[in-house]
Amino acid sequence: MSMPKQSTIRNDWYNVVQEYTERLVKIRSVSPGEGEIRVAHEVLRQLTEGDVGSLYTMHGLDPIEGDPYQRQNAYAFLHGQSSATLVLLGHIDTVDTQDYGPLEPWALEPNELTLRKKALFSSPTAAEEADDDWMFGRGAIDMKSGVAVNIALMRRLAQANHQSPLPLSVVMLATPDEENESAGVLQAVHFLLRLRELYGLEYLGVINTDSTTALYPGDQQRYIYSGTIGKLLPCFLCVGSASHVATPFNGLDANLLAAELIRELSMNDSLCDVAQGQVTAPPVTLHAKDLKDHYDVQLPFAAYFYLNVLTLNTGPDELLQRLCACSSTVMRDLLQRVDQAEQRWRQASGEHGWQERFQPRHGSVLTYAQLYTEAVKQLGEDQVQAALDAEWQRASSLPDARERSLCLAQRLWKLSNRQGPAVVIFYAPPYYPHVAPTPGALQDAISNVVAAHPEIPLEILPYYPYLSDMSYLRLDPGINLSAFTQNMPIWQESGTQAQIGAYKLPLAEIQKLALPVINWGPYGYAFHQRDERVLKSYSFETLPQLIYETIMYLAQNSAS
Repeated sequence: MSMPKQSTIRNDWYNVVQEYTERLVKIRSVSPGEGEIRVAHEVLRQLTEGDVGSLYTMHGLDPIEGDPYQRQNAYAFLHGQSSATLVLLGHIDTVDTQDYGPLEPWALEPNELTLRKKALFSSPTAAEEADDDWMFGRGAIDMKSGVAVNIALMRRLAQANHQSPLPLSVVMLATPDEENESAGVLQAVHFLLRLRELYGLEYLGVINTDSTTALYPGDQQRYIYSGTIGKLLPCFLCVGSASHVATPFNGLDANLLAAELIRELSMNDSLCDVAQGQVTAPPVTLHAKDLKDHYDVQLPFAAYFYLNVLTLNTGPDELLQRLCACSSTVMRDLLQRVDQAEQRWRQASGEHGWQERFQPRHGSVLTYAQLYTEAVKQLGEDQVQAALDAEWQRASSLPDARERSLCLAQRLWKLSNRQGPAVVIFYAPPYYPHVAPTPGALQDAISNVVAAHPEIPLEILPYYPYLSDMSYLRLDPGINLSAFTQNMPIWQESGTQAQIGAYKLPLAEIQKLALPVINWGPYGYAFHQRDERVLKSYSFETLPQLIYETIMYLAQNSAS
């Protein structure tokens, strides 16, 4: 099908998107917090002002169920002449502004920051290169400009639909909490399923307008992504053996075990995922500590850390198998090294008869699920579950989900009556499923729009390389999540009675929704940094026009 001629479509987006972006940036909406409520109301105000609200089929605020901050998703819906429906998505929250330092009073004031832009950069050269085509401010690129684009699109579509009914249905959602625990988009999953049932919709997919940037110095491309990266957070409870520091060979320093595992796993490029020409960043530790809470001269006999692992195609089961194999190798090599050190030390000490008493060290590596099975065999499921329930009650007041998970893993270890050295591997929140590119009408429409604009350096890549809400809109077919749910201590099945401090995802609902995902967002630099900025010419004018053309292509295709 031929593209609609660009000359027949108005191209006066710039001033509108700039105004909406400035108004959104001026509202502090650090997640989690009450500011997200104010910005949701502002999104709805922008969607409906000037009597445009009466042109939507539906618009409003959808409360996030059980949210302690009483936050809401803002939405607008246009029911066209066909069931074919496009979703426009964006998040309205930001990270904090403390990184602005002395410039923090103006962190939400784009014009004021422009006047002070030299102070934003670490070098005068960088400041000079940032010309007048940039808007500064927290959330300018990540991603209030993307939400502003969606608002401008919805308003124009509503006005067009009033004059001549659209062949296509469109729904826009602006969600909070993307920078924290994605409560907004998880609520959106339920909302979109309800909307689909109510109006008999057939979702073509979602365009998420989250931030994009250059992938290397000098890169001039403007990227579109047809899938998204995922993330798993495996945790390692490292159990040593207690001893006095004067007799270290009678025990094992748990910190040494943790350090060897970190040395092997962190920045290990053999654990990178590769798919369709893209490669994930290697795993890194996000936290590590031993579990002593006071000073004494006893060896630390327990330590733990967790590892950030990005995925393109590796599932929780496969990753767990690889980590267990790697940890077993580390354990074997470390204990052999300690054995050899002890033999040399006793020989140098002139000790007699140590050879007859010497016993080579052995250790074990287990998953949380394996440890649970062992404990149940010894004690029975009722006793094990009762002990874990009691620990859950005690740990539920801890604000950090990783710490709550650790408490349950420690309790299960004590129930097992095992002895160290050992490593227990389990999962903790958050989990972001990766989503592979999904061929279909939306991808075809975008490919046609890109082909129609050779003058713009557009490139379609398979996976959005940053964590995003898109992960919760589709689960790749065939993914096995049993290894994830069985090895996450605080996992709670969706639909069961709520437990304080539990982690759950509407996995069945996500599978039912199954939206193809696209990220096509504003272009800028320095997300989460104080020189955060959005390129106005592309983001406020070119981008909304290209997405509008995509929608028109889909509309024409729906009508044919």
